[in-house]
Amino acid sequence: MNNNIKKIRDELEQLQTNVDGRLDDYPDEQISLYTCEEALNAVMEGNYGVGCVLMGPSGDIVLRGHNQVFHPYFRSDRHAEMVVMDKFEDIHQEVLDMSGYVLHCSLEPCPMCLARLISARIGTVKYVASDIDGGMMHQADKLPKNFIRLAKNQSFVQSQSSPDIQKIASEIFFLNINELRDKLFKRLPV
Repeated sequence: MNNNIKKIRDELEQLQTNVDGRLDDYPDEQISLYTCEEALNAVMEGNYGVGCVLMGPSGDIVLRGHNQVFHPYFRSDRHAEMVVMDKFEDIHQEVLDMSGYVLHCSLEPCPMCLARLISARIGTVKYVASDIDGGMMHQADKLPKNFIRLAKNQSFVQSQSSPDIQKIASEIFFLNINELRDKLFKRLPV
């Protein structure tokens, strides 16, 4: 196991051991840890380090998932949010009202994923770490007018998690980003 992955796994385990003591200050701490676990699973499979957890209206975990763009085979649409939403929509075709659901992501959703989450009408989307270069939530005002109108009753916010978890979520994403960007750019014509 890569030393950086082992270091992060150890940090996650340490944070997990005393998570209860931080919940008053950081109510999203436990679920943010789960998103980071999923993100680390993605990295270990050779994918981008992003994980998601979908919570139901009663606060239960409905689904967990992570990025699968490169493994098991290349699928450009298999961002973590897409993986979770595809599976949810396949299994729960009867659910028409997503307003009570909360999707927690380890990283700020990209433009493609944000459009999907708006269209899915998820009530709340929370992300652990900001993605200034690729995230869209901090630029949501630049979306087409119909998407802005559609998202009016949805909430898109950074999770209430500790700076330690936010740092780890970002570190996980950057563990293999250069290698994967190289792979992606090799698919493009020169």
